[in-house]
Amino acid sequence: MKILLTGAAGYLAGFVIERLRAQHELTLFDRAAPREAFADLPFVRGDISSFDDVNLASAGQEAVVHLVALVRERLGMPHGAYCDVMVKGTWNVAQACAQNGVQRLVNISSVVADGWPQASQTAHRVGDGAQFGEGDLFYCLAKKLGEQICNAYAQAHQLQVTNLRPAVIAGDGANAEPQKPENAPPYWFMHVHPEDVAQAIERALQTQNSGTFNITAGRNDTLWDWRDAQQKLGYAPEFNWPEIEK
Repeated sequence: MKILLTGAAGYLAGFVIERLRAQHELTLFDRAAPREAFADLPFVRGDISSFDDVNLASAGQEAVVHLVALVRERLGMPHGAYCDVMVKGTWNVAQACAQNGVQRLVNISSVVADGWPQASQTAHRVGDGAQFGEGDLFYCLAKKLGEQICNAYAQAHQLQVTNLRPAVIAGDGANAEPQKPENAPPYWFMHVHPEDVAQAIERALQTQNSGTFNITAGRNDTLWDWRDAQQKLGYAPEFNWPEIEK
């Protein structure tokens, strides 16, 4: 499959490229060049907020894996940056898919796209009650709007869309390693390994199922339920921090 990866210079992209490069024909897209280890792959330098750049890179592709997001040092950025990079950028990707006849789009969203989950005695599934709060509101809202854009294009243009909602990605930016708190509730674990996110992307490209799925560590105490992804995508998390007591 011919696949365009946006945000190809980012932390998560490195794991995705390693997972997919042997089986697919990848084209990398970002403002900055990817790591030297990927110099043998086609690279298109462009800005996700420029439709012309995204449209040009999408020509001839069969799928797009959309990884661009504001991650590191994002809390100091104004809401306009989220609008340009994450909302407008995702809209550009969806429109470019429609114009170029791209068949499928895997959009990397977040488990907080509906806000933070409310107290519950079960792991939270997509669609369960959550609430937007002041903390990290711009990021949460931008991820939600990105999902809505992708889902609208799925309806209007028969684009096969899968929204993957990773939990806290271990090792990315300032994300702390998981540590069980004192008096932990039954569901508290918030992390996912980047290699498992890459695996979920691979599964989403292989299956005919679409939808929105939580992607987390495969633990019984994970805050967000990952079993829908297991059942419908074949997701099988391998990095589950067994040394941390459940």
